[in-house]
Amino acid sequence: MRSIARPLRLMLAVVAGLAMSVGFSASAASAAAPAAVPASASASEATWELADGVQRLCIPANVNYRSYFVGFISGHWDTTLTAEVQGFPEGTVVDMAESFPPGDNGDRSVGTIWIGVKLPPLDYGDYPATLYVTDGAVTQTMQILIRAQEKWGCGITAALADEG
Repeated sequence: MRSIARPLRLMLAVVAGLAMSVGFSASAASAAAPAAVPASASASEATWELADGVQRLCIPANVNYRSYFVGFISGHWDTTLTAEVQGFPEGTVVDMAESFPPGDNGDRSVGTIWIGVKLPPLDYGDYPATLYVTDGAVTQTMQILIRAQEKWGCGITAALADEG
């Protein structure tokens, strides 16, 4: 049952983000090559944890779309965390804070990193991206999947089947 609860929590957070996506201040996504990301260290070395589930957004192909993705962090960190997303489709406008001062979420997984996106019309297919979060010593990742398809919605059965 625990393996189902985590994807459902993440899905509920995405739904909450969708409800909040009425408007956000968008800034242009950088067309330049992404900055280098430090090599990953084991999450067990960190005092914080980025939830590592895949966040999915399944939308109709060939239409503009706005949404949010959320990076959930638990634990505490004594140094500033920095965040970067790589792999969004070309033409995506991204709005997100890139640094987070020292903090403490305890053992609760709190939506700390909100990534607003304005997607261009996408051809049918899957568009994977990755959120990288680092404290300078440890880098953790969260996968993002945007699927452009016939209609809106990923369906819970498809999400659970992908987890295998």
